Amino acid sequence: MSVAADVVSRTGPVLPPGTEAALADWLPRQRWFAGKGAGPARVGVVQRTVFADRLAEGGPRGLFLVVRVDFADGTAAQHYQVPLAVRAGAPEPPGPHVIGHIDGTTLYDALADHELVCEILRLIGSGRTHHPLAFRSEPPVRSGVAAPLAEPASASRPIGAEQSNSCVVVDDRYLLKVFRRLHTGVNPDLELQRALRASASPYTAPLHGAVEGELDGAPLTCAIVQTFLSGAVDGWELAGRDLRRLLTDDGRWEGDGTGFAAEVFAMGRAVASVHADLAAALGSDTMGRDQLVALAEAMNGRLDEAQHVVPGLRRYAGALRDAFAALAALPPGVPVQRVHGDLHLAQVLRSRSGWTLIDFEGEPAAPMAERAVKHSPLRDVAGMLRSFDYAAHLAVPDRAPDPAGARAGRAWADRAQDAFCRGYAAVAGRDPREQTVLLRAYTVHKAVYEAMYEARNRPAMVAVPMAAIDRMTR
Repeated sequence: MSVAADVVSRTGPVLPPGTEAALADWLPRQRWFAGKGAGPARVGVVQRTVFADRLAEGGPRGLFLVVRVDFADGTAAQHYQVPLAVRAGAPEPPGPHVIGHIDGTTLYDALADHELVCEILRLIGSGRTHHPLAFRSEPPVRSGVAAPLAEPASASRPIGAEQSNSCVVVDDRYLLKVFRRLHTGVNPDLELQRALRASASPYTAPLHGAVEGELDGAPLTCAIVQTFLSGAVDGWELAGRDLRRLLTDDGRWEGDGTGFAAEVFAMGRAVASVHADLAAALGSDTMGRDQLVALAEAMNGRLDEAQHVVPGLRRYAGALRDAFAALAALPPGVPVQRVHGDLHLAQVLRSRSGWTLIDFEGEPAAPMAERAVKHSPLRDVAGMLRSFDYAAHLAVPDRAPDPAGARAGRAWADRAQDAFCRGYAAVAGRDPREQTVLLRAYTVHKAVYEAMYEARNRPAMVAVPMAAIDRMTR
């Protein structure tokens, strides 16, 4: 008898009546829900997998749900993953983790339940299968790469409020990441990190296991488990600290930022090393003329879309299209490979052992096939260069709105960008800035994307990428 059928026979329905209505109310309030504004017309559970059931003994029942959301305005249906806990009564935790109270039971996010989080890790460590989900432990590669997943112990805590996934730290040893918005196909965050693990890359957090399944006959990545880097600080926080140190309380700039530049040089080396390992593990290719033209057309298409959202882009459209035309006119043979796909300062962590790259999933809203397309490594370089500009721009207006402060912030970003490119060149053998046309196209394209994103999500921030576009198109 299946797990689900066994549960039904002992304790009644696996899901209480009214679960879908409770989810329809709860989902739009989650930060990772991408359908805000569209208005769900129907929420339906299309797949349920019971992975734990202690409801009859007063404990929780744990399920992985795949939920389909249809929209009244014609927006394409979206699928989401909800790890669900069901308990009798009204147990802790309260607040946003609670999905609903139905017939004497409480439905809540299973990631807030330590007992169920531990069960997920135990299933991964033992390599169990609860059809259609397979809880897989990564096989040994070589000594020192990743220790076998140990039995979780005393504590777990959800962290952050992320756009596309949810993370739980277990005993300050493991990080369980559950993907919320689901697309069929193998998630690059699993695929690329498996490749880097096999290469014994020192620049990624060791991968221990995953939860994989299928939807409509296609593969599905549900969750991964990695080593948690306790005490690590992301690049965005380090950049902010350096900027705050350089900017005094009365708005004057002191020092030259050379200390942070040394850190950024090492960051550039780490990114180039990861690129080299990905190319060795997953292969590389070159873009022919047709591919270069197609890439330029895609960039122009993004610009067309962005101008409807940010009308101020229209004054720069000619110069931006010139940058994309120069890309299309490059000689064939531009190297491409698998890359990070969404690299910025918050995607790199600095720990005692050095820099670590995280979150290889790419653009979360894009289909997996699109995220698996090979790109020039300069796409990642451009993302990081834009991130330095963001950090400097955000630090200056609040505390040093005067022209001198703005110039100092620009000089800080220039030093950081220079250090990153020099560090990258030390490993790659070539400074990314030597590929002027390609780097310029990727950088202005990234800024166009940023302007559209900010206009839709954080309108007060749209001035940051617009200032960069103004500067880059002069």
